[in-house]
Parts: sequence; C-alpha cells; structure tokens
Amino acid sequence: MAEFSKELCWTPEDAATTINTEAVAPSPAVFLATHTPLRIRRSRIQGRSLTPTDTVVDEGMVLEDFLTRRPDTGTLLMPVVGDSGSGKSHLVRWVREKIPASDKRQVIYLEKARTSLKAVIEALLQGIEDESLNNLRNTIHSFSEGTDETTLARRLVNALNEALAVTTSKDASGAARMLTGPRGLATILQDPHIQEHMLSNGKFIPLLAQQLLNDRKEASQERPPGFTVDDLPLTFKDIDKTAAASHKILKHILTKPELQTVAVDLLNQHLETAVRDASHLGSGLLHEAMLQVRKAYARQGKEIILLVEDFALIQGVQRELLDAITEAAHREGGLRFAPIRTLMAVTTGYFRELPETAMSRVSAATTGYVYDLDVTFSEENNGIEPISSFVGRYLNAARIGREELERLGPGNVPNKCDTCVFKDRCHEEFGATAEGQGLYPLNRSSLMRTVHSVAPEKQPWAFVPRTVLGSVVRPLLTDHATEIGEGTFPSDRFKERFHRNSAGSLDAPLSSLAEEEIERLDNLEPERRKTILEFWGDAPSDPHLISPGILAAFSLRPLPEGERSTRPKLRKTDAPSSAPTPSQPPQEDGLPNALRKRLGEVEDWQTLDRPLPATVARDIRTIVAESVIRRYSWQAPPMRTLSKGAIGKAWPNFSTTVSIEGAGAENLPGTESAPIRFARTASNSLFFQSLLQLKESKGHPRAEDVRRLARTAERYSGKLTEKLQRHRQTTDADLVLGLRASLLGAALAGRAWPGMDEAELLSAVLDDGQGWTRGDGSVRTSSWGQILGGHLKGREELVDTLRSSLGVGQGTGEVRLIDTARALPLLLEASSVWAWEPEEVPSWAKESVQGLSGWANLVKDQSHKLRSLVEDVRRMLPHGTSGSETVQTVSKALEEAGKVGLGLSHDTRKQLQAIISDAKEADWRTVSTLEDELAKAETSDGEKRDRLRVMAVVRDHGNSLHTIHQFLTISDQWLNEALDQAAMRHDAEGDSAVSEVQKLLAEWDALANHEGEQEQ
Repeated sequence: MAEFSKELCWTPEDAATTINTEAVAPSPAVFLATHTPLRIRRSRIQGRSLTPTDTVVDEGMVLEDFLTRRPDTGTLLMPVVGDSGSGKSHLVRWVREKIPASDKRQVIYLEKARTSLKAVIEALLQGIEDESLNNLRNTIHSFSEGTDETTLARRLVNALNEALAVTTSKDASGAARMLTGPRGLATILQDPHIQEHMLSNGKFIPLLAQQLLNDRKEASQERPPGFTVDDLPLTFKDIDKTAAASHKILKHILTKPELQTVAVDLLNQHLETAVRDASHLGSGLLHEAMLQVRKAYARQGKEIILLVEDFALIQGVQRELLDAITEAAHREGGLRFAPIRTLMAVTTGYFRELPETAMSRVSAATTGYVYDLDVTFSEENNGIEPISSFVGRYLNAARIGREELERLGPGNVPNKCDTCVFKDRCHEEFGATAEGQGLYPLNRSSLMRTVHSVAPEKQPWAFVPRTVLGSVVRPLLTDHATEIGEGTFPSDRFKERFHRNSAGSLDAPLSSLAEEEIERLDNLEPERRKTILEFWGDAPSDPHLISPGILAAFSLRPLPEGERSTRPKLRKTDAPSSAPTPSQPPQEDGLPNALRKRLGEVEDWQTLDRPLPATVARDIRTIVAESVIRRYSWQAPPMRTLSKGAIGKAWPNFSTTVSIEGAGAENLPGTESAPIRFARTASNSLFFQSLLQLKESKGHPRAEDVRRLARTAERYSGKLTEKLQRHRQTTDADLVLGLRASLLGAALAGRAWPGMDEAELLSAVLDDGQGWTRGDGSVRTSSWGQILGGHLKGREELVDTLRSSLGVGQGTGEVRLIDTARALPLLLEASSVWAWEPEEVPSWAKESVQGLSGWANLVKDQSHKLRSLVEDVRRMLPHGTSGSETVQTVSKALEEAGKVGLGLSHDTRKQLQAIISDAKEADWRTVSTLEDELAKAETSDGEKRDRLRVMAVVRDHGNSLHTIHQFLTISDQWLNEALDQAAMRHDAEGDSAVSEVQKLLAEWDALANHEGEQEQ
C-alpha cells in the first residue's frame, strides 16, 4: 500500500465550500447529498420540563405527522427541541425540501440567518398585498433604514425602563417586590453610568440591537435568547458614581442572588414590549397583520406552512405571532382564517425558560409533546454506525465538490470511492460506511475519538452534528490537508486540537508501557506514532499491533520486529504476568487494593492527563528526595554531617525539591526552580509505579527503575549540596565573605595581615579567637578596641560555620579535617581585598562584622596615631640615637641628681626607676621598623599603598612603642624640671648641681646633634 501514502482524494477548497455547519447555508443539492437520517424522540411537555418517551422516529415520520395531522382548531404548532448544533435547523430545512409542491399550500420560511425584524416581517407578509399590510411594511422599513444600532440600543434600554416602571408588587413576591414599579429595577436603567455598562460591547442589548437591524453573517454569534445574570451590572466598578436610588437597588441585587434571578426574569418578561415600542410596531399591529394574511390565504383556499428555523429570531414579536398562528381557523361555523401548521426549532434551555404566557400558548397549540433531538447516537451499541454514516456522507460530498453536486442536482449523488483505484485497500484499512463511502483519512476508532474529544465535557457521548462538522470534519480536510499530503500527519497541531476526552472509560489511552516502548524503538517520530496508535489503533497494549497499511498511509514504518519484546503488554483489564522481568512494568498481581488504586492513579496521570493526587505525589517526592540524602557522602565538598531536621529544612519533601508536572501541591513558592523535575511521560509513570511498590515492599518493581532511583540519587547530590549551602548560607560567595570577615577580625587582633603565607592565613581565619589580646593595645584608637571586642563576640559562630563548611568531622562531632583544596582558593579570593564593602552577609557572620563598614577610616585613624607617636619619639630620639645609651644616660642623670641634692620624692623616684627598667627591656627597633613600614605605605600608590598601610597598622608591635614613648616623654620632662630646680640654687652645691645637669643635657644634645650630622 506504499503508493497510497500521502493520498488526498479531495481538495481543501472543495471541502471548505461544501461542508457547511449551518443547515441553511448549502444549496439543496449539497444539503440533500450530506443529509443523514436523524434520531428524534418524542418528549412530553410537563409544565416547563420535557419527559422523553420511548418513541424514536426519523425525519420522514416527523414530516408525515406535520403534514397529515388534523387539529380541531385548524392550527398546529410543532416544536423541535434540542441543544445548539443538534440538528434542529437541519430538520426544519429538510422538511422544507421534502414538502411536496401544491397549490393548496403557502410555505413561509423564516431562516435563522435572517435575524432582522424587517426580514422576518417581509417573510411573513410575502405574497399578500393589502393597504394595512403595506402600512406595516412601511413602518418596519422606516425603522430599519432610519435607525442605527447605537440609537436602537438606547431606545431598548429606555423602553425597558418604561415597561418596568408600570409593574406592580403583584408581579413579584417577597423581597423581589422591591424591584417592581418606578423605584425598582426601572431606577437603575435610568442611571447613565449603569446604562453605559449595559450598552458596552458583548452585552445582550447591543447584540440584540445589531441583529434586529441586520441579518446575521456567517460564523457570527447567534442571538442569545434573552438576558442572563451576566448581563446585569454585577461587575460595575463605578457603583459609587450612581445616584442614591440606583445605588440602593444595585447593592441589594449584588448581595442577594435570588434578586438577580428575579431581575433577569423581569427584564425578559418585558423585553418583547420594549422591542415593539423601540421599533414603533405598536401593540397588536403584527397580530392584526398576520390575521389579515391568514384571511387572504383563506380566500385563496390555501393552508399556511410556517417553518421557523430558530424561535429566538422572532424575538420581540413572539407573543403576537404566537397569538396569530394559534388563532382558531374556524369562527361561527365557517372558515375565517387559513389553517396554519407551524414547525419551529427552539433550544432546550430557551424552551424551558419561555415566558409563562408563551409557554401556555405553545402547550395549547401542540398535542402535548415535542420532537426532541437531544438524543446521542452512542447510547446504543451500534451508535458508531450512524455517526460513521453521517461523517461518510460529508466526506463523500467533499470529494465530489459543491459545483459538481449542484450540476448533478438533488438525488444524483455518486459514491466517489467507486472510481478510486485505492478503494479496496483503503476501505480494508480505514473502513467504509454501510453505504460504501470511505472514512479515510479517518477510521472508526479515530472518528469516535475525535467526536468524543469535541463533545461536551459532561456529555462525552453526545454527538452534536454542527460541532463534529465544524471541529472535526472540516478542519481535518482543510487545515490538515497539507500535512497529509506531506506525510507529516498527524502533527502536534492535531493532538492539540483533539485532546483526549477526560472520561477515561470512553477511550482507553495508550498505556505508559506502550509509550515507553515507542520511545525506545522509534527515534525519529515517536510522538506522531503515539498519536496514530491511540487514535487510529484504538490504543493497543502492544505498539506493534496496528495495521502496516495505516502506518504506510501516514508515511510511517512498522516498529522493528527484531527489537520486539515477547513480554505481555499489560493494561488495567489484562491479566498480569506471574514472572516479571527487569523490563516489565510494575506488576499488579497480588497487590493490596489501596496500592493498586494508587498505581492506577499514576497511570491515569500520564495516559489521561489527570492530576496526580497530592498524597501519591507526596510519597513519590519523599522517596526521591530521601534517596538523594541517603546516598549523600558529605565529601563533595566535605562538610560536617547535618541532622535530619537540618537537612529537611534545606531539602524538604515538597514540590520545591521534587516537582511533578500535573501533580497536587505544585503551587508552592519556589516550585518553578525545583532541582528535580519530572515531566508527564511514560517512563516517569512507570518509574513512579515502581517507587510506590518499593515503598510498600509489594509487587515487582522494575529493576531498571531501581537502578534509575540510584542514578537519580547520585545525579542530584550536587543539587543537594547547592540547597544545603543556600539554606545554610554557605555557598562559595557566602564563604568568601565569611573568610574575609574572619581575616579582618584576625587583623584587628594582629593575627593576620597582607603578605602572610597561605598556611598562616588559613590558621588565622579558623582560629575562634578565644584568648586573643593585643600587645600594643595601649597605642590603639578607642574605635579599634571597640570593634575588635564586638567582632570577638560573634567570631565563635563565624569560625564554627567556616570549619563545618570546609571540613569533615565524625558524625555530628567536631571538625577534624579541613579540605584545603576547597578552602585555599576561597581564602585567596577573600584575602585579595583587605577592605570591607557594606553588603548582605550570611546570618552567621552578621554579629562578627559589626563596625567593619568603617574599616577604611579605622585603618586611616590608626595609621595617623602611629605616625604621630613615631614622630613624637623621633623628636626626642632622633635617627641613629641608641635607645640603650639613652636609657643609661637618663639612669646616670637620675643617680647624679641625687648626689647633688636635686632630690625627688620617693614615689616619683620609684616611678622613674620603673620606667627606666621597662625601657631597658623594650625593643627599640620597633620605632624604626614601624617608621619604615609607614613610610613605604605613604610613598606607594593605589592598592599597594592600601595593603602596605594595613600591614603596618594591624601588625602587633607589642608594648615597646608605648614604653619608649612614655620613657622619653617623662625623662625629657624630668630633666627640664631638674635643670630649673638647680638654677634656683645660689650656693656652691647649687652651682655644682647646675653644672652636672647642664653636662647631662649637653650629652643629650650631643646625641641629637650626632644624629643630625649623620643625616646630613
């Protein structure tokens, strides 16, 4: 059948012009060529309800009943009831085509597309010339020509207002009485703000005005039968702008649903009066005109046949027309009006909501029953055959084309398949109707599945002819023709158009196992093959079980036989295998009912696109999420093992960790970025089923799924690391900030500075600082000490987190090993900048960085203080002056001063001796070292200057600088005081003292001068 591939036995243009979804659109030839016998049931009228009887008839019986029944009054009203698209208009059109020509009948046909009042009245008055009728024609003509849609819409609102204003409390009961009268519902129709709302696009009144003035165009919206709750100003946003009276009524309607229903009923009850007044028809004008028409035809000896394709189209004149057509033909023993037979189509909902007066007239003019087309073909076992026959006729008509059908004329419709060279093979593969018309490119399976796909959700078996033609047959032959001709049919567009019906019992889906095998064996077009198997193959359990001829027609090769598995392909209704193999699906034999149910829910999740119940999804998420934790080694990167509770906070068994497409509880914030995501696929469905069996230790989970769980656990260990790090705020970026905070803290304590080797820096940042003190605290600024103290309070938590994030411990104990391979690169990054820019830091580091935002000023101030101290020292101890010699000189001066009577108090002498003792132990090299470091920083630029300044400032030089400065300052002060004291003496002893002191000062100056000469 290879030559049959990509065959088009129609043209898209012919299909588009031949297949019409409206019964009135095609010519008689096309209409009769596509006509399919209808299924019609008689239903009895009981109040406002219809009770179906067991009597099912065809259109021929309806025609016979309509034309032969002899009502006592000479008037017959026969409603044809059914939902939109069920074939009501088709039946009325068919009756019209089948009424035999006769001089004794006058057929008046009201087409549903001719919605304007002008068209309706002209059709009713056609053929009768009378002065009073001409007046009506002139009135309606003037109305149609002189009124635009906007004006008419406003007239209708005003006319409704006037009609409602004259209602009384007798027209309602209970709380609904507040809507009657001039201060009721009429009030809100007067309010200009509410009027604008009700006249907005899409509302009932503008649509009604449009169709009262103009006939309905093809594919345009049908006229709604009346007001609905949606037309009320319930969503009106500017309620506060309304007048007080309107505001009050509207608030009552908004808060009381029962008043909304009453409001709609009142509007619909007075709609006809409003239409009549707005169109200037006047009360009783049409009624009298129709009686004149009946009189005229009575004089001609004719019976009137009135065919109404849609009762809603005579909206505005319904009551008067009903009065006129149900008026008894005989008066006072003689024929006064022509007998009239009326066949009218009306939707089921509209029929039940007819105003009471209209319903009473319909009931009186019928024999107590109506013809009901709300009968689905599929209610019976052979329902597929009528559907196939219906579609087959349209497929045949599309192959022939409208022009050829019209040339041949009604009743001369050939079967196009009879002349096709592929007929035998095509019919064998795709099937044909009982009349011999081929179903290609459909077959019975794909036909029923597409029909079910477009059926109402609550009535999946319902067959709506208009819907099937407009949503299945026509697009298939037009929109998808190119794909068929190119060998790419059915495409993704086909699957999007024909979603699987949600009622899984209707059409079995392709099993997860079959889909998985297709994905395994078909690397080219697995999705297209799945669609063909599901729609044209009726979803076989084995993906090989489809006719090669169908595959060839759609340019697909059979699956390779060499790869074909011999294992059974299970569906829910198949018997399970007792010997599962590693490639088998999760088996159902011997399973508890609860588990079997859950496995079925997983299968339905994938095959029927149903939501995965939240409880099932939760168990799957738990298994997958915990498998990752169980296999986590805590070695990549090394970190301290955390408790289950701590892990659960970072890696919860929620959709934020494991997201499942179409599952319950998928609306949590963060789900969209879940690290593990499962799409709705066959392999995932089978995987989930195995997981559920593993959880219960029941059944035979597939070995490949067990291996997949292990691979999944390993694959997502990195994601667990990321989650743990983000939750604990220990990502690399966080750790760099923490390490920098620890470095600067160590620098504050004089334990770290730029230029230290990596080992020393790592040791410093991981030191918790307990017992840290600075030896040079006496020369530090007050801010320095305060910030260091604050840092040390938070350093323990800071360092503990750094250790646990960069090291390994046993169990949850202390860290014993640091992963330097990971730590050193982070440390190098942290130490590349010896500054602190204010930014968001991890919570565990926040306390330790208090005050670090002022790091630059802190270093600057400390540098200034150290420089001042050095300069002060140099003033008293110039370069080249020996510190030890200076100490000895001062010590000797103190000794000589005592000899010459320059006495000091005991305490002062003791203090000075202590200072001299400390100065002897001080490291006098500190002065020159610090001086050099500060000088290097000041003579450098940019980043180098900053690093050198930090190095000079943060290093702990001990207490020597303070001791030296104190010694020199006090010594200088004492020597000067001693000289003054000696000068005040006037005896020989005093002169000697002065001489000794001056000699000491000369030695002090000599030291300074000696340094000055060296500098020169």
